[in-house]
Amino acid sequence: MMNQLKKAVKTLKTGGVIAFPTETVYGLGALLKNKKAIARIFAIKNRPKTKPLQILVASLEQAKKLGKFNKKALALAEKYWPGPLTLIVGKKRAVPKLVTGGRSTVGLRIPDHKLALELIKKCGPLAATSANLAGERPALTAKEAAQKFPALRTILPGRARSGKASKVVDATDGFRVLRGG
Repeated sequence: MMNQLKKAVKTLKTGGVIAFPTETVYGLGALLKNKKAIARIFAIKNRPKTKPLQILVASLEQAKKLGKFNKKALALAEKYWPGPLTLIVGKKRAVPKLVTGGRSTVGLRIPDHKLALELIKKCGPLAATSANLAGERPALTAKEAAQKFPALRTILPGRARSGKASKVVDATDGFRVLRGG
């Protein structure tokens, strides 16, 4: 497993896109600081550039560098992270517009998956989305991810646990569930 993790980190650091398991579904990810790799996610997924990606982080400290947390958002993060909750908060300048579809908000999440967290700790925040073509069912295993994206060279082994996408809550002004989990 460590060799595969090293390969994934190298792929990310050299501008690649990888597939990896989380507790929800398989994800596609690129380093947040690599706009070309982020653009590749949109291209290989056939995703409209107006539809934002989420950012996966390894800690609340990382999240605070990328998003503006009010008291309610902070309380939700402290209670439900790591876990299948994506919080929508105001974005900070460090977040590329490409990730947010030009919006002033960003979706942040700490996955509750050992391998995904290890990956993020080794290389930094990931711009991420589910491993599927736009409108299709997300991959739940490495094999499914490989079938959906045969050109992807780096797919970490594993299996998504729940098979359900994360709950998405807009915490910018109050509390609004945008997608149930």
